[in-house]
Amino acid sequence: MEEREKECLNVLKDVLGPYELSPIIVRTLRFFLRNPYESLVVINKDGFFEFLDRGSERFFNLPPGGAKGLKITDLIPESYLPKALETGSPFIGHIVKVKDLRRIGSTYPLIKDGEIIGAIGRVIFHSLDELERINREMGRLKNEVMILREEQRSQHTAIYTFDNILGISSAIREAIELAKKVAMTDADVLIIGESGTGKELFAQAIHNFTKPEKPFVRVNSSAIPFDLVESELFGYEKGAFTGANYSGKPGKFEIANNGTFFLDEISSLPLSIQAKLLRVLQEREVERLGSSKVKKINFRLIASTNTDLKPLIKEGKFREDFYYRIAKAIIYIPSLRERKEDIPIYINHFLKIINERFSTNFKRLTNEALFCFMNYDWPGNVRELINVLEQAALKTWHGEEIQKTSLPQELIGESNSVKNVSPSKIFKKEIQEEEKKLIINALNQTKGNKRKASFILGIPRSTLYKKLKDLEITF
Repeated sequence: MEEREKECLNVLKDVLGPYELSPIIVRTLRFFLRNPYESLVVINKDGFFEFLDRGSERFFNLPPGGAKGLKITDLIPESYLPKALETGSPFIGHIVKVKDLRRIGSTYPLIKDGEIIGAIGRVIFHSLDELERINREMGRLKNEVMILREEQRSQHTAIYTFDNILGISSAIREAIELAKKVAMTDADVLIIGESGTGKELFAQAIHNFTKPEKPFVRVNSSAIPFDLVESELFGYEKGAFTGANYSGKPGKFEIANNGTFFLDEISSLPLSIQAKLLRVLQEREVERLGSSKVKKINFRLIASTNTDLKPLIKEGKFREDFYYRIAKAIIYIPSLRERKEDIPIYINHFLKIINERFSTNFKRLTNEALFCFMNYDWPGNVRELINVLEQAALKTWHGEEIQKTSLPQELIGESNSVKNVSPSKIFKKEIQEEEKKLIINALNQTKGNKRKASFILGIPRSTLYKKLKDLEITF
């Protein structure tokens, strides 16, 4: 007994090394042998039990020490322990059948002086349900990672093309044609247009015309806090400032390399940042905050503004040299009040989208409601038109027509302000003129092809022929 105790002490000393056999270590060893969460089996080289934890004894209906003298295969015929004795190799994470239950365990050979003297077996999971739970959790985490990666990718992807820009008015068609010509070059672009006219739509279309697979990075100048503008645009090295990401962060310009950098609402940029951007545009290189290294980059800049920049230059709020650097090509997007012949096209298009979103079935506006749309100035442009349609659809909800009474008061009030002529007569004349313009523009665009023109107008060909006759249009 004394020799065995000495051997145990020598083993403990060898295992613990410089650590002492403290009460916590004793408790740890005790826990390891009696762990209620994992089973522990020890067999000798002949396959007989040397140790079986108490929980497993109860599982097999054995008294304390009842496994002594039994072979492992007597209790667990499919045990991997005999394989560990035979091969001298561990088997980790295998599935073993125990009393008609499938469990996950691992087996390890015990080797002394190059000879296999026994083996240890542990059940890691007491049931496959635990493993399945972990697999489900891992699957959930993988999905979250994929979603985050997809979101990050989509943040730098343009989805709109020139086909998404609606309208047959000469004003919008001229803007589209100019944008297509500019897209074929590498020139930086300044897009000017009121709020809601579709400046980003044009920017994405220009990008997708030649570089759809490249990054499209959007930055709203007015949305970035002043003290973060530099770090967001140029990036930073680790430790560049308090709160900086430990590994550093690339700036928006770096992310846009070989693609398009869209700088929205450029009039909001501070003068100090304009000076630094001017250097980036001239040299096509950036320097991260906290770094002395310069990185060469290649990108197309598309800037947008809803403000006339020239008065800001005179007031000293916008750099003149920066303006001429970004305004190599200028695209002006006309407001909706400058191209009212496009309003019916927008109404037809967005009613279909609203029907899908709200599960409604609107096909048209009543004549009185359309009259209100045609006589309103639309300071918010297309964005406001969509908002008004959505409000009216929710207010009306049922039926195929949106009534005048469902429109906001500002539209109704403006149409009622027209005096001296009855609204019905005004409406009839206005609508006929607008219809005539729409049809003529569509026929010009399709070079007289009535089938294509009816498709653009969103009306049956028979209706188009009737309109041609009623409006006395010869083509």
